[in-house]
Amino acid sequence: METPNSSLWSELPMDILTSVFERLSFVDLHRTKIVCSNWYSCSKQTLLCKERPPLLILFPENDVCALYNPDEARVYKTKRDFSGIRFLANSGKWFLVLDSVSNLYIIDFFGEKRIDLPPLESMKRDHYSLERVGDNEFKKVVVHGVGRPSIIFLNAKDLRGLLWVDEKKEEYVAVWYFNVSHKIPIDYIAVCKNGEDHYRRIPTRLYYPAISDMVLQGGGGDSLYVSTSSQCMQKLDLSGQEGFKDLTKNDDTLMPFRPRDHVYETTVSYNIAVTTSGEVLLVRRIFNETRHRIFRLYKKDPNPGPDAIINDPNPLVEVHSLGNEALLLDLGITVPADHTLGIEPNSIYFTRHDRACKRGRKPSCLDICVFNLATKNLKRFPGLSNLRLTDARWFLPS
Repeated sequence: METPNSSLWSELPMDILTSVFERLSFVDLHRTKIVCSNWYSCSKQTLLCKERPPLLILFPENDVCALYNPDEARVYKTKRDFSGIRFLANSGKWFLVLDSVSNLYIIDFFGEKRIDLPPLESMKRDHYSLERVGDNEFKKVVVHGVGRPSIIFLNAKDLRGLLWVDEKKEEYVAVWYFNVSHKIPIDYIAVCKNGEDHYRRIPTRLYYPAISDMVLQGGGGDSLYVSTSSQCMQKLDLSGQEGFKDLTKNDDTLMPFRPRDHVYETTVSYNIAVTTSGEVLLVRRIFNETRHRIFRLYKKDPNPGPDAIINDPNPLVEVHSLGNEALLLDLGITVPADHTLGIEPNSIYFTRHDRACKRGRKPSCLDICVFNLATKNLKRFPGLSNLRLTDARWFLPS
């Protein structure tokens, strides 16, 4: 039975509640949802009309999740049980996760909503199948004409994924592949959209070396950019219901690309990123054991001279500024930035050397920071230094 005081709080006018809720942190705002139905309704409206700064989702060694708000320098512990769950990707507050028996689904990190995805083995195509042989083991079978089929055993720990969600339209695109090793070619990427009961197998011509990075972008999550460790790229259009288009040859923004001052060093690694305008960037990261780090951005030269075209069919120029945008390297995209919203312009939000590596790597792989392209300064977060983390990820909750 409700007490008089609780009834009074639940009946506060919407404008008063909104005024109060707008002053709350993002996490505290979500906590108001569980007070009563009136507060839940008001909190949803407040969330939709207010942008939020990037947050960090943290994965300590004890296999629980936590949230870190850089503006407050505060860690929030989650009450939900995420044990046995591996976070593969996210789009806003929606996360693509894999459970302990290799079920793939999408969850609202701040709510109870869950979207179950088709089983991994539902992906079938001519002469090709993926068969489950255990909770975390799969068998890939490829039939070659009249000869004996080739069989490769795969483990769910090597699964990688991407996610795009439009909450208003209730649409999503989920992408996954097995990143096994450089010795086994990645010959397909699996894609599923809302309303589909199976995965579409998309063959990729970037067989070797292994896939080093992927970015899912576009107004409908319909553009998939894939790169390899040799900086070869492929762009796929996923907008079709039962197919895809390879736009690599028709899109002059793409390239096999390599900076002219490229050097083969273990202290240099690369990612790809896509800006809000659809421009493809190569992100070069130079680092050493002292945690000194430099980021450099490149794009295809829009006005190459005749000599450049002869000597280098895909000349690059360095990008010295992102303007009023920030790059979330964990997502591979830029977002509009504003100091008043807590998003630092002309900056790169970074967590680790290899965005594709799995949870369970040593904590030393992490280097959570924000790099300013203009000043070349790194901002780190001392409040996280005492946490024994296995993984972390920047994300925009709204």
